[in-house]
Amino acid sequence: MHNNSNPTHDILYRPGRTEDWPQVAPIVEQTWGGEDYITETLWQHWAEERTGRLVVAERDGQVIGLAKITRLGPAEWWLEGLRVAPEHRRQGIAHGLTAHLIEWFEKYGDGMLRLALFSENEASKKLAYAFGMRHTASYRKMVAPAKAGDYRNFRLLQPQNIDMIDRYLRRSPMYRVNRFVELDWTLYYLTSDRLASYLQSDYVQVLGWRQFGELHGLAIVFLRSLDARLSYDENSLQIGAVYAPDDTTLQAMLRALRGLAAYRGHEVAAWKMPVGVGLERVTQYAGFEPEWDDDAALWLFERPLRL
Repeated sequence: MHNNSNPTHDILYRPGRTEDWPQVAPIVEQTWGGEDYITETLWQHWAEERTGRLVVAERDGQVIGLAKITRLGPAEWWLEGLRVAPEHRRQGIAHGLTAHLIEWFEKYGDGMLRLALFSENEASKKLAYAFGMRHTASYRKMVAPAKAGDYRNFRLLQPQNIDMIDRYLRRSPMYRVNRFVELDWTLYYLTSDRLASYLQSDYVQVLGWRQFGELHGLAIVFLRSLDARLSYDENSLQIGAVYAPDDTTLQAMLRALRGLAAYRGHEVAAWKMPVGVGLERVTQYAGFEPEWDDDAALWLFERPLRL
């Protein structure tokens, strides 16, 4: 069995265990103003999972850091949950946790390793670059008040529609520049298999925009988190992705999504909009505004498996 519990100086990096939670809890309570998504339930799941890797950094018997690598799908891995206790930061612990997981990925993983981080987090960006990861895309959170409006051009698509959707996406310029669906700060590569799972899921709706008697646009919205262990913002209509053939259609679809949000009792519609592909103006024309200050964005990093 692979054992990566080799200490570096006075730090031991070892697999995380369910019984570590009492020492992990104070760390996550000091993350994101106490609103970290890592809960005791999620921690227990991570510790018991067999397809990824959970690691903690331990000093003198005390857990002072943690990180997780998760398999999202075939050849698709996600690095997340990198946390270090505030009093132990700037000591190379985040680097050690990341090194442990990347070593594990290179031995047991396949395909592409990705992570997302906030563009204002200079330390995390520096760490990602240090491990050979490339910044490949950026997303800005856009929100709009729910507003009564006509959303009837949207049709709920069914599993039998998958070939039609595949054909549409292959022709879509928006799909060519953004092949990811976002939820819970995770970016999922939209493959045919993932699309098929969305069409059959009770958590996701794939909505087709009907115009001129044919499929003319596509939106993916989430009814709740894909992971029951994660909280879900009931006040927001969570838009995971939007694909439209032109600015006029995109504006109409975004306004209709605001109408759908109002119909379903949400306060706002929220979308992590791809940045730098010409969507900013039309999105704002549809009533959406950036939630984050200045040019802050969610940055996607990628690192392929090196053979």
